[in-house]
Amino acid sequence: MFLINTRKRDKDKTFGHERLPKGRYLFYEFTKASEGKEAKERKLEDIPTDKPTLLLIHGFNNEFKDVTKAYLDFEKRIRQAGFQGNVIGFTWPSYGQWYQYFGDKEQVEYAAPALAKFLTKFRPRLGQNSLHVNTHSMGGYLVFRTLASHSGSGAIIDEMTCFAADVSNDVLEKGEIGHRAVRKVRRLSSYFNRHDPVLGASAFANADGRLGLNGADEPDLLADNAFQVDCSTVIDGHSDYRKSTDVMGDLAAVLGGASSGQIPGRTPTHEKNTFRIGPEPEEKDLTGDDD
Repeated sequence: MFLINTRKRDKDKTFGHERLPKGRYLFYEFTKASEGKEAKERKLEDIPTDKPTLLLIHGFNNEFKDVTKAYLDFEKRIRQAGFQGNVIGFTWPSYGQWYQYFGDKEQVEYAAPALAKFLTKFRPRLGQNSLHVNTHSMGGYLVFRTLASHSGSGAIIDEMTCFAADVSNDVLEKGEIGHRAVRKVRRLSSYFNRHDPVLGASAFANADGRLGLNGADEPDLLADNAFQVDCSTVIDGHSDYRKSTDVMGDLAAVLGGASSGQIPGRTPTHEKNTFRIGPEPEEKDLTGDDD
């Protein structure tokens, strides 16, 4: 798999949490999960552009080895779900420690200019082929920041899909970075889980709701090209999205261009542009009766 990397390579050829100068990135190719010694340097021209391309962007608390393992697993699962395009990854220098949440957030902000430069150079090379992006957790914040500051006109990403987006749940409203970002995508699909323990902690730390926890604060204010998918009955943890065949099947349909309201397995909710996959949540018995 090809990797766009803003991590600085150490003398022993591994990648930690040191970062390249702002705006800089390098290309590598890897075939197995590792700390980076086996990764081979590559050039932009080496990345294939013959098919639609899915770019993966990880979230908070990920060492390089964690990233490579997750990306290879994601590629296998999305291919099993039916996506036949190319899969590449982007990595930023997470500290790989849960207590470095705000340190990681600073690393994301530092990496955004590099992602913007890459997208600007890579997108034209695809020609008529689509460019899709899938983010996990804090990776959604990285892409929102990147797109909100992009100066070009028109969409630069075809399908932007977010798993467990660790961003404010009002991020898509007017005046916020997400609202500006969706102008740069053909369609945004945000997958959320109301029982996500990590985003529950994030909501407490940020003193703010999370898009990937409860969905948009005001669904009626969603842009027409912004959609939500409630995965609460098929997902248990923060990082389980790619392990769910229901979610990955839904994602493959999105990447294939299926209409948001016509994807098998989705049930529309009463909220604008919002769907549920999996069984309907069981209602708690509030009567206090055991019968």
